[in-house]
Parts: sequence; structure tokens; C-alpha cells
Amino acid sequence: MAEARRAATAADVARLAGVSKATVSYVLSGRRSGDSRVRDETRQRILEAVRALDYVPDQSARALRRRRTERVCLVLPRLGVPYFDELATELQDAMAAHGYALVITVSDVVDERSAVVQQLRRRLADGVVIVPGTRATNEALTGLVGLGIAVVLVADEPARDGIDVVSSNASDACRGAVEYLVSQGHRRIAFIGQFPPHAHRHSRYDGYLAALRSSGLQLDERLVVSGASSRAEAYRSAVRVLESPDRPSAVFAASDIAAVSTIWAARDLELRVPDDVAVIGVGNIDEDLVMNPPLTSVGPATVGAAEIAELLVSRMTGEAPAAGRTRLQPWELVRRGSAP
Repeated sequence: MAEARRAATAADVARLAGVSKATVSYVLSGRRSGDSRVRDETRQRILEAVRALDYVPDQSARALRRRRTERVCLVLPRLGVPYFDELATELQDAMAAHGYALVITVSDVVDERSAVVQQLRRRLADGVVIVPGTRATNEALTGLVGLGIAVVLVADEPARDGIDVVSSNASDACRGAVEYLVSQGHRRIAFIGQFPPHAHRHSRYDGYLAALRSSGLQLDERLVVSGASSRAEAYRSAVRVLESPDRPSAVFAASDIAAVSTIWAARDLELRVPDDVAVIGVGNIDEDLVMNPPLTSVGPATVGAAEIAELLVSRMTGEAPAAGRTRLQPWELVRRGSAP
């Protein structure tokens, strides 16, 4: 059996390039900043030695020296949600452009006892992003800030010292979507939500209620059902309300996956969308475009990865003010075939 090849070290690179280990470390740190500490020919010789030896720096040792992990953590309440999938993909690309890797962990609670907080205290990452659906306590967040960890919340709540927020006008946008249904003549409008609701579910339900009030319509609790976080549950809930003798003429679903399930339920009940029942979802995901008919949805134009990355990087590099900052991600109604 062939003997395993010994991994090259910084000392090997220095020996081959004819320089000191300190010069190798300086060059591989990426620092240039216009200085003349290392001549271009020396730098090139070091890089050639790195390639010849297939040298890979020890990231854990580097992190210990710099007290930085060069990682950020994205906390998701669950997997398989289109918005979370897209955010993870785009945030990974955005952070990679700044030299950071993305770590994903799943938890619907961030408090003093949660595993993710314990790992962050052990320097799992230099920054953390917490999205809607994960309940985070102020004590846990304040503790992370005290350890020098950058915190960004995607939530409709105020920023506070050391904690940045990417917020939206979700409640107002949802109200506008339901008011649009009313303007099209709909008076019995069902709501498919998630109960007990998390904060972002509340904002969508609040928008629904506000639209009913502003339109002079009474809330019919028989039209308020659960299922926004599950395709199967949303389908069952949609069938139940659409089979009722006084079925609604429109459905406002608190997620696009629930709205898609509603369209399938209507089709199985031989109801035409939008002629027999109009459907609006929340999220503005790519799947909306390939539905038949395409799904009308309220949501952001993007998942906001660029704004999140900017907030994280500026705070991790010490360029952010002590006070928390807020970035507004506006939502709008995108009218398509399910509620033209």
C-alpha cells in the first residue's frame, strides 16, 4: 500500500521560495494595500511555490490567530421552503464574494439554551442571520452581540444596539392584496395561515383583517384555516373551505406553497381559477410563474441577500455604527392569472 503523502506546510513553501515563513503568511493573507513590503517578484515566487506544493493553508489555525472564523451562520426554522432555499443560495454567493463561507443550521428557537446559541458562543461563526419563523429572545441576541458576533434579523421589528434588521411592509402589502380582491367584487375571502402564528404569520393575518375592516366586511372565522407551511395541509384546508355550501369566491394564502396547493384543490373540485375562485399567495417565488394559471402573489422583488451581506460584512469588519440599522425591503402585489 502506497504511503500517504505528507501535506505541505508554510515552512515548505518558504523553503522552496527562498523566503521566511512570515513573508509567506503576509502574502497569503491577501494584504497588498499599495505597500512595498514584498516585491512583486517575491510574491510571484511564493505563489508559484504554493501551486507546486499544492499547499492549502490551515484555516482552523488561521482562525485562532485572527480570532475570526470567516464563516457566517444562517438559522432557518425548517428546510424545503422555497424562500429559504433561494435566500441560502444567494446569501452563500454574496458572502463568498467577501471571503466568507455560509453555515446553515435549523432551529425554530434561538434562546440561551438552544444548541445554535451554544455553538455560536464557541465561535461557530462571526455573524448570524435569523429569518422569519425562528423565534429569537432578546437575551440571546444581546449575549451574542456582547461576544462580538454580528447579528442580522429578517423581521418586522425595530433594530437595537448592535443588531441590524432587514424589514418589510408585509402587513400593508397583504392588506393591499386583500383590498384588491375586494375591489374585484369578492366579499367572501378565505385566509390560509399558520396557527399559532409566528411574527411574520401575524403580519399577514393582520393585513387580512385590516383589509376586511377597511372594506366594511365581517370576519367569518369559518374561512380562516391553517396550512400555510405545508403543501399537504394547505391542500386539505383548501378542499374543506371550497367544498362548503357557501364557499369563498377568493382565497388569500399566507404562503405561495399554500396558494399553489389551493389551485390544485380547486382544479380537483372542478372549480376554475380565477373564474370560480381567485387565489393570491405570499412570497413571489419562481414556482408562481409556471403554474396554470400563473399565481398572483405579494412579496419582495428579491430575497434581500445583498442587503443582508452588506450589513453583516460592515459589522464584522468594525465599520458599522454601534446603533442597529434597518434596511427596508418593499413588498408589492404582482398580478398574474390566478387573480388578474
